[in-house]
Amino acid sequence: MWTDIRPAVEMPRLFERGGDVISFAGGLPDLDVLPLDTISAQLSRLVRLGGKLALQYTTPHVAKALVPAINDLMAREGTTTPAEHLVPTGGSQMGLMALGLGIGVPGETVLCQTPAYPGAAAAFRTAGLTLHPAPEDADGLDPAGLRETVLRLRAAGRTVRLLYCNPTFQNPTGATLSVARRHELLAAARELDLLVVEDNPYGLLSFDGKTTTALHALDPDRVVYLGTFSKVFAPGLRCGWIAAPGELAQALRRTTEVMALSPSALAQAALAAFHTRAGWTDLIDAYRTSYRERCGLMADALEAELGTDGPWQWQRPNGGFYIWLRHRDGVDTSRFAGAAAEHGVSFVPGGHFGIDGEHADGLRLCFSHVPKKRIAEGVSRLAKALSAPAASLEPVAARSAAEPLEGAAR
Repeated sequence: MWTDIRPAVEMPRLFERGGDVISFAGGLPDLDVLPLDTISAQLSRLVRLGGKLALQYTTPHVAKALVPAINDLMAREGTTTPAEHLVPTGGSQMGLMALGLGIGVPGETVLCQTPAYPGAAAAFRTAGLTLHPAPEDADGLDPAGLRETVLRLRAAGRTVRLLYCNPTFQNPTGATLSVARRHELLAAARELDLLVVEDNPYGLLSFDGKTTTALHALDPDRVVYLGTFSKVFAPGLRCGWIAAPGELAQALRRTTEVMALSPSALAQAALAAFHTRAGWTDLIDAYRTSYRERCGLMADALEAELGTDGPWQWQRPNGGFYIWLRHRDGVDTSRFAGAAAEHGVSFVPGGHFGIDGEHADGLRLCFSHVPKKRIAEGVSRLAKALSAPAASLEPVAARSAAEPLEGAAR
């Protein structure tokens, strides 16, 4: 059976909430900024006037009316793409699965920027691919190390064609690869004949309104770009896209058609209608303002509670959803999950972002959805949990709170 040769792949529990728990786990957007009255009126009009089309099956293409909305978003990072190069998805997670099934070959190796988004690792493994960490240095993905790694793996008989990365406000670290390093990385990819997968859910969510040129803008024939409306509009619509070179786009379109038969005509029409009437600028600015404030509250609270010269290290990000903490002494942070639960707070242990056990000394905190008035309280609870003496912490296997369960992982 298929399930016998591909072991079950699980992802961390992120979106479960209850009682008085303050969750720093799941990467939920702040939907308080959405103009719900406007969206409600637009949806009502859409269903009333065009419901027979919007609620019907459609073709595995991005709707013509949605193409300008996608290119508007991509243009803010210096790139656009022809309509025929766009493949609709039910969000980036579906796009990752489509890439693994439509482009990857079972048994071949995918190089992954680590710490890695767990959903990408799960998708690639479910497609039968093998993962290997992409080399990094203090400036991020390391082109020289990439050359050495690829040549070594190929000499050992492994097929390496894909490099997966999340280069802007990375999940979970919040780091952004410089434009200079992006050029160097793509030069190495061309030399090694690697296809680069650019996963970009957070690229427009800088706190200062500035953007970084997308990898796709620098080499659209070598970069497959994953976009999503989940973070710049709302995840409940489950709508995203892949921008890929022509032949690859055709292969991916065939794969997504098998996976979903049809994209949501209603979701595409709703997004297109919103963009036509309002554009993206005001909404994206509102998201940026919300996340800038929440990030500041969390970072200030961390400094107050944990100090800056103790065992925990972190950097304030310039955008995105997350703050990444690491323990100076390499302690496995999953050992703190039980203590955190007892104090009424949750986080994602760093081991979920590793490929082969690495990064267990990290933990991810998400600030994007936590009520502002509860961020300092949540950090205070977290600090108490992280201060628990090591002798009082149960082994990782004994803590159900640290076990990976099904759930989305953004």
